[in-house]
Amino acid sequence: MTPRILIPLDESATAQHTIDAVIANKDLLPREVFLLHVVDVHLVQRLIPDIQKNMTYEAAEKSGKRILEKLAKPFRDAGFEPKLLLELGTPGAAILKVVEDQDIQLVIMGRHPGSGGFRDIMYGSVTNQVIRTVKCPTLLF
Repeated sequence: MTPRILIPLDESATAQHTIDAVIANKDLLPREVFLLHVVDVHLVQRLIPDIQKNMTYEAAEKSGKRILEKLAKPFRDAGFEPKLLLELGTPGAAILKVVEDQDIQLVIMGRHPGSGGFRDIMYGSVTNQVIRTVKCPTLLF
């Protein structure tokens, strides 16, 4: 059985490092991987008047699709067959939802430099939230 692998990505240097590491190890991974980009809309929910929220969400979704296509290109070029997933919400909750909905067996993600330790205890991080809540292994780069 081929494992179902989720790779959450954004446009950060950490995500680029993760992309490079996955592609460098492509012979160890299945061709089909799930790429997830989350458009964090929690500020929209608080700062945008209700009348403008739909327009804002539509623009965020359109932008998110462009970003996801850009992030998928190096995977396609390396011979992967990425399944593209776009979520609007908060990253940690969206990743957990996708893991459960798609029956993911492994999450591969990056950890932003400078995070960890006391800062994560006080404020949390997406990576910490994911490794504490998902019910599958998580590989960190």
